[in-house]
Amino acid sequence: MDLTTYTVRYYHDHGLLPFVKRDKNNNRVFDDADLEWVKLITCLRATGMPLDQIKQYFDLVIEGEDTVPERYQIMLKQQQKTLDEINELQNHLKTINFKVAHYADLLINHQPDSFEPSNIREKSAEK
Repeated sequence: MDLTTYTVRYYHDHGLLPFVKRDKNNNRVFDDADLEWVKLITCLRATGMPLDQIKQYFDLVIEGEDTVPERYQIMLKQQQKTLDEINELQNHLKTINFKVAHYADLLINHQPDSFEPSNIREKSAEK
């Protein structure tokens, strides 16, 4: 799952993997349900949720069905935050795509870069 042993130990020691069992040598043994929890932790961390909020969410899961409305609100908030970040990244990508197309055009047509400060100054001086 591309996590270091340190990270897994940290998650376990901070109550984020409460159901992980240990073998006779005291090594953690993960079943499919544990791996789903790790996958969710990784997802939530990658989308910027702090560990204390992940812990709060997991505590609610463990509490049971009565907490579904609160868990739903947590996930809605994280969903909106992630969508906002995607939108911001898409805007950044538009800028980068513009620059890539600009440089490709310069290379293909063997033209100077009109956006470089020295070329902008020359155009201003010509006016």
